[in-house]
Amino acid sequence: MSKIFVLRLNSLLSSADSTLRFGEDNQIVIPMPVIDELQNYRGKPEKVEIARQILKYVESFNINNLLSFGEEQSNKSILRIVKTPKEPERIDLDGITHDDLCIFQICKQLQKESRDKVVLVSKRAAIRIKAKSIGIVAEDFKDDLFPMPEEQYKGRCKVQAKSTWIDYFYREKYLPICNIINYKKIKWCRNMYVQIKDVDENSSKSAIGRYDGEKIVPLLKHTYPYGVEPQNVGQKMMFDCLAHSAEDAPLVIIKGAAGTGKTYCALAYALQAIDDKQFSKILVASPSETVGNEKLGYLPGDMKDKISPYLGGIKDNLNELISGNKHEEELDIEKGYMHETGEYFFETGKIQVQPIGFVRGRTITRTIFIIDETQNIDPGDIKSIVTRAGKGSKFIFLGDPSQVDNPNLNENYNGLVYLSEKMKDISKSFQVTFEGAETVRSKLSEIASKIL
Repeated sequence: MSKIFVLRLNSLLSSADSTLRFGEDNQIVIPMPVIDELQNYRGKPEKVEIARQILKYVESFNINNLLSFGEEQSNKSILRIVKTPKEPERIDLDGITHDDLCIFQICKQLQKESRDKVVLVSKRAAIRIKAKSIGIVAEDFKDDLFPMPEEQYKGRCKVQAKSTWIDYFYREKYLPICNIINYKKIKWCRNMYVQIKDVDENSSKSAIGRYDGEKIVPLLKHTYPYGVEPQNVGQKMMFDCLAHSAEDAPLVIIKGAAGTGKTYCALAYALQAIDDKQFSKILVASPSETVGNEKLGYLPGDMKDKISPYLGGIKDNLNELISGNKHEEELDIEKGYMHETGEYFFETGKIQVQPIGFVRGRTITRTIFIIDETQNIDPGDIKSIVTRAGKGSKFIFLGDPSQVDNPNLNENYNGLVYLSEKMKDISKSFQVTFEGAETVRSKLSEIASKIL
């Protein structure tokens, strides 16, 4: 049965081709009030550009046809624009804007005029709840670029192979994927990490490798960065992501729950790489979202002072790294030096802060750029960040899709998931997701992350 999908503004602004994300048998309706919202949109520059592109796309059709029976799109679905009814149904709801009221009335009118199922598509749960309260079917915007958590790309898989083939892997330093049990059932992506276990359940023989697009190869051999030894399989995979050169792996994406050591390992690698003179500097950034949704403007001081509280996680990990590193130098404060703490690295410029909102226009060269809490970045802003990468830089995106503080995002619709899904199977992109059991924090932290 075909459906009529009515799109609100936020759903339309998901991408420039959002109207094409529905099946060929369906109608996609843009309410006339939403056309006005597109024209008057004054949000983030990336979204403004999407709004402009959508308006240009709509204008490419015969407007009279759009206002009547619709126009066929490239995927065979029908695009329509629908005005508010001249005699709209009375709707008594508190706390809705005039535009939302008009959209509800349009949905009601479409229900009367058509036998097809009418579905209001909105990213806002409150709007969906109110729509359902007056008999309108409402759904969140579903997109293959924003899969649900259980369907998101993990960058790793567990497989089985015969003991002889595991021995072959260690001996020959590669393994054809055809020697993996049921290899045809696996969706192989370049740079996906592979845990190989012996098909014999009584055997403990195993190996870890990476699929390079043709075969499974061993992880790179490297010394422990800044004295940090990987504590589990996930950290071994992460260190391999980081160990590849900026030319081979300029983009690294690490997903995982709190306590898995994402930031700690990234900083350990960055400090070691700076000591080895592989890069000229370290940049760190974290979006300005908090659990309480406080804003930058409420904080005292200049931009550096305002950004500082959002880097607490980075500074905590930095202090722990330094205090546990055998090469720590205690500098004499009486002689005019600072004790080498996490703050010391910021004060001396060895590590610099980069506000996310000011990255546009920059070209970042020979730099390690660590972007923490990426799940709080809007998908539309990700392109502006990644495209700042210049020659010799490595961009490391960290985050936990399940801990979103930005009220406009959720665990499947956020910048981290968007980047991960778009960049999977790309040769220059390395990524891995930590498993829940790979936390390295206290037992209390592990229990809390599961049950709270």
